[in-house]
Amino acid sequence: MPQPPDLAPFWRRLKAMFARASDVIGAPEALALLQALTRKRRHEIACWVARLECIARKLIFAEAAHLDHKILQVGARASGPPRVSAARSKRPRAFDPAQPKTWSARFELAPPHDPLAVPESRAPRIRALWGPIPPAPSRAASAPAQPTPAPLRLAIRIEALRRVLENPHPHAQRVARLFRRLGRRFPEAAARYAIATARPHASDPGDPRLIIDALGLAIIAAPLFANTS
Repeated sequence: MPQPPDLAPFWRRLKAMFARASDVIGAPEALALLQALTRKRRHEIACWVARLECIARKLIFAEAAHLDHKILQVGARASGPPRVSAARSKRPRAFDPAQPKTWSARFELAPPHDPLAVPESRAPRIRALWGPIPPAPSRAASAPAQPTPAPLRLAIRIEALRRVLENPHPHAQRVARLFRRLGRRFPEAAARYAIATARPHASDPGDPRLIIDALGLAIIAAPLFANTS
């Protein structure tokens, strides 16, 4: 395996970009309190968030490509099934917009769609060998979920990004396991992920080359996922 690149300078540049974005967007807790945004303001914030997410994914991907496969397997076995702690058995804490660190904010890795994956609704059914085919179980009617306001959705994505910048390594482990598994049936997955761009997109005058450099790192890293043994 080739020598892994030094990603620390790129993460520092991304943190600087995040700080510039925060100056434009404001604090996520303030954004979470809003009920709506003008179309122009929403587009401006979405461009910043999408650009930051795209660069973060490329850097995570570049780190993941150099993680040792055997170590990942051992770590996955050691983790075992998730344990339900006493704290988790309690009622979930009420959402507090003033405390972003308490939010349920998971960074979206956004892997490419697997063309061989079949939705559950279209999966083949096991038919009975005798007697009539039992009807599909009916689902209980549930009240329609309240849509999350756009400002809160963006605020949660910003908080998820902050956590990635604080500690990207666990995310790199997730990506490494994901693409080593996905690559077995979808070999082009890594290459597609490497070239995916931010949408919506707008350049950052403070560091316009960072997204290009991050794309380059991801493109170089993609072939390392070819060996999925």
